[in-house]
Formats: sequence, structure tokens, C-alpha cells
Amino acid sequence: MRSVLAGSGSEIGSTHKSLLILALSTVLTLAACGAAAQDVASLTSIEDEVEADTGRVRHPYVLAFSGSFVNLVPINILKEEIYDINDLTKSGTGFSADVRLYILDGLALSAGAMRSGFKLVDNRTNEMAIINQRFEGAPITPDNFIRLDGLFVNLTAYLGGKLTPDSRFNPYLRGGALYFDWALEENGRDSDPVSYQDIAIEGTDFGGGLGIGTEYRIARKANLDLQLFWAYVLTGDEIKYDGLQSPVNDSFYWTNTHFWNLSLGLVIGL
Repeated sequence: MRSVLAGSGSEIGSTHKSLLILALSTVLTLAACGAAAQDVASLTSIEDEVEADTGRVRHPYVLAFSGSFVNLVPINILKEEIYDINDLTKSGTGFSADVRLYILDGLALSAGAMRSGFKLVDNRTNEMAIINQRFEGAPITPDNFIRLDGLFVNLTAYLGGKLTPDSRFNPYLRGGALYFDWALEENGRDSDPVSYQDIAIEGTDFGGGLGIGTEYRIARKANLDLQLFWAYVLTGDEIKYDGLQSPVNDSFYWTNTHFWNLSLGLVIGL
């Protein structure tokens, strides 16, 4: 009997050990599977973790590159019924590019360059002819081109977090400092500059501007950018072009340049 009982006890003990080992193996396997699932989940939700850690919901990156198509619309202001060369202009197109540093999710500092300009038009009755009566040099014609190539530094404050928190649109306010290399050229872009009294009408001058716009998020690191920016460049020089002015009221025929910059671009986060 003892041998039989002893044998049965050994079999029962072995069975318990096997069950215990199987239970432990199952627990360890489930734990491993759970850990693996947690790792996969963490990988798939890495965007949420980054945004939660940095607080950058609109711009989950620090640097970005932007390229834009620009359309410059000249602002022609008639002063005391006297038109100047800057008033005989029509819209011109070009492009710009910049690098943006997002100091905060809603604040960015950008630096870039723009290449554009205006063509001249003779659509004011006799005004171009009146200017040419006082112009000492080759006459002003519709073939002339005002080249506007410049550098800019902008500070942009994004308002979407407050105004449109649940929208893809992210409106902003923008202010900028400008530095332009400009010239009144004879026959289209990159031709020789027009001269007055053997002095080329060209220069490099500072300017500034203010604008509004909005981004539209198309992907986590990609936004469309639509901007309307008013710019003013100090191209006029009454000392340099002394005498190039109206005999009626001494209003100068070459003055400062200001325009609207309507641009559409793509911003890519790095």
C-alpha cells in the first residue's frame, strides 16, 4: 500500500509542479505580450507624446523652410494731382523663400529673401511725357522695369490656439524689417539701370511692413501659408535726384516705394 501511495503521491506532486510551471510560463508569456503591445502602442502614438511633452500642437518642430509665390501690387497715391514714376506701375510677380525658427508654438522668427518687381505702364494721360520733359537722360518708357530684390526678417504671432483651436486654420499677425536692392532698369529685369544726370536710379535701402495671414495645416509637418503684407521701402532720395521734380509744386518724380505683397506658399517642418 505504501508503495502504491508513495507512487501516487509522486505522480500527484509531479502534476502539481507541471501545472505550476505551465501557469508561470503563461503569466510570463502574457506579461511579455503585454509589454510588446505597450511598446507598439507607444510607437504608434509617438506624435501625441511629442506634442504632450513640448506643448507644440500647431508646430511640432523647431525649424521650418518656406517657399512662396508672390504678387506685388503697387500702392499708387496721387499727391496734389502730380503723378510720379512710382505711380506708373502695375502688379508684378516673383517668389520668396525663408527659414523659420519657432521660438514657441505660437511665435516664429523668420529670415529670407524675395525676388520680384514692377513693370511700367503709360496709362495716365500725358503723365509719362510730362515726367520726361524734366528727365535728363533716356526717357522713361513702358519698357522700364523696377526691380525689387530684398532680404527680410519677420516676427510672426500665431493666433490659432486662441481664435480657432479646433480648426486647421491658424491666423497670424506679422511684422517685418526689409532691406532691398532695387533699380529702375531700361528694358526688363537685369538690364542696365536708367540714369538721371548720369546717376543711375538704383540703390539699397531699408524698409518695413506689417501683415496678416493664415496657415492651413495639410499634414503634421506641412502647412499652406496665405499672406497679405504691406511694405514700405525708402527708395526716394531728394538729394541724389535733385531737380527731378514737378515745376508745379516741386513734388519729386522718384519717391519711396510701397506695395501690397500677396503671397501663397508651402511651409515644411524640419
